[in-house]
Amino acid sequence: MIIKNSHKIKIKHALLYSYLILFSSAINAEVLLKPDDTLEQLMGLSIEDLMNVEVTSVTRKKQKLSDSAAAVYVVSQEDIRRSGHQNIPEILRMVPGMHVAHIDSNKWAISSRGSNGRFANKLLILMDGRTLYSPLYSGVYWDVQNMVLEDIDRIEVIRGPGAALWGANAVNGVINIISKSTSDTKSGLLSVGAGNDEKYSSVLRYGGDLDAKSSYRIYAKSFQRQGGAFFDNKYNTNVHDDWDNEQFGFKLESQLTTSDSMTLQGDWYNGSAEQNVYQVSRRTANIIADEAETQGGNFIANWKHRWSDDAGMDLKIYFDRTRRKNITLEEKRETFDIDFQNDLVWNNQQIVWGLGYQQSADDMEKPINSVLTFIPENRKVKTYSAFIQDDISFYDDRFHLILGSKYEHNDYTGDEVQPNARLSWSPNESNMIWAAVSKAIRTPSRLESDVEISTGGPVTVRGNDDYAAEKLLAYELGYRFFPNNHLFVDIAAFINHYDELRTIEMIGSPMPPIDMLFDNKMDGKTYGLEVMLNWEITQDWRLNSSYSWLHADYHIDSDSIDTNAVDSIDTSPEHQFQLHSYWDLNKDFELDAALYYVGKSDSIDIDSYTRFDLRLGWQWNKNLTASLAIQNLFDSQHQEFSEFSGLSNTGPQGLISTEVERNVHLKLIWQF
Repeated sequence: MIIKNSHKIKIKHALLYSYLILFSSAINAEVLLKPDDTLEQLMGLSIEDLMNVEVTSVTRKKQKLSDSAAAVYVVSQEDIRRSGHQNIPEILRMVPGMHVAHIDSNKWAISSRGSNGRFANKLLILMDGRTLYSPLYSGVYWDVQNMVLEDIDRIEVIRGPGAALWGANAVNGVINIISKSTSDTKSGLLSVGAGNDEKYSSVLRYGGDLDAKSSYRIYAKSFQRQGGAFFDNKYNTNVHDDWDNEQFGFKLESQLTTSDSMTLQGDWYNGSAEQNVYQVSRRTANIIADEAETQGGNFIANWKHRWSDDAGMDLKIYFDRTRRKNITLEEKRETFDIDFQNDLVWNNQQIVWGLGYQQSADDMEKPINSVLTFIPENRKVKTYSAFIQDDISFYDDRFHLILGSKYEHNDYTGDEVQPNARLSWSPNESNMIWAAVSKAIRTPSRLESDVEISTGGPVTVRGNDDYAAEKLLAYELGYRFFPNNHLFVDIAAFINHYDELRTIEMIGSPMPPIDMLFDNKMDGKTYGLEVMLNWEITQDWRLNSSYSWLHADYHIDSDSIDTNAVDSIDTSPEHQFQLHSYWDLNKDFELDAALYYVGKSDSIDIDSYTRFDLRLGWQWNKNLTASLAIQNLFDSQHQEFSEFSGLSNTGPQGLISTEVERNVHLKLIWQF
């Protein structure tokens, strides 16, 4: 039996794009052509210059990448452009130590340092300061994170805890996606693409000056992606995991005074994401072609004031509204967040402190025949927070001691404190050693607290009001060095101790009807090593490579009956390797290649696989570029993750994963 929703809200693409063109032309009758010379600039930099790129995610203020006492990696706009990837999850494959696995055409399992899955809940994702994780299950809906890739300035990735600054759920890492300033996009851009996987994609963006102190950009984006493939078509039915999305937005920046600046930005999206669901009841077993209808938008206001070069404040407010409806649930959510930060310098200390408040209100409606019920149906969750961090330098700025902590009060577990201590030593300009000890927590979500899962069989799984926060105590050690201006090496090792991880336990009698309850009866340790090398062989040829090793050892408590708990969390491969080559053939052509090796994941029965991507770029003239990207070149299809599990003793039920196919994609970009 196949059930397929047919209702979709569509935007008239051509009409919307025409409005944008007319609007932009009316503002600026004379368009300033701005050639894209980013490639020439970056490929002309030495490795040492690249390491002087400033990052903000490690200390919440500007800092050189080479001075950061954390395992941090930056994906630049040039890396994004030359990767050939069409969405943010695929771009994150490039990050050392990050496990990115395709589930189906619109879903990914993404995590750092273990604990991966579609609902991976120990990685905090930010986009221009807006938190993307869902309080429903503490994870991210990647199918609605569709930023214009050409407008991303960089993606900063911290592997390891970032809770002392960013708060709960920044357990295994923090990903901070940062968009370009409007001053860097004062021109028009039209991008169109097509391929066998992504059927079509189109972006129209235009930016310019409103006056001498203000600049803006507006954009519209649309794409449609087709489904993957089943292994040997073992389900004897068509694959239903198509994905389409339409989105538009704006960004406005204004220098109000010499000391004050204001940023206003917003996005709105509408889309759908299909999925294959295997559903079992007492009498029937069916593959359901479900479709998630998605809709939402956000608005961000950010005011910055500088008292001096070393002191200032930052006030950010955002509002986010989302709606998602599928065969399992209908979620409506409104989130309001306010964040204040102050940084100052006192003697040899750089101090950053701040306050925050977030309120997330939801309305969970139960579709007919859904196995999920949330009790209560509506809930409003509030979180209050405060943090402080002190960076103390001594011995001619060669040593830095960083001490900080974040305090949070949430409606699930009350008061939580997440401290952090880091020490770095730079004996000279070419070497740096750092070490850290950190505590982080993952607060309960609506799933663990309020859900009731019933398949109509004898087993019911219920939420737990007393579910505790999952805890991490992490030890890290890192070393980065520059043997010369053409080679950079970064090494990070870690030991993570987890406590009170999620299990599902029986309550009451083992005789039907059986009640199961979310509980905290698992702990574990993970050990890891991550090595990254960046080598500029010539001015025209650069190599990036990385290797990561991860070993996990989880245990359930002696009184736990959840024999599946360890397999459900120990899903990441032990070994990963990748190699990226960027080669300028001449002033007009560039040839880029990427090799990925991912080791096997025994707990979810995924074999190791090797993926090879190739991209040819052509600069037609200063305003028109073309690229042809082939992904998974030497493999017609392979599986990267298995998301097929159930809670009913009548049989399995859940999402059916698909396999990654070879993908060919042609892209044209015109700047005007």
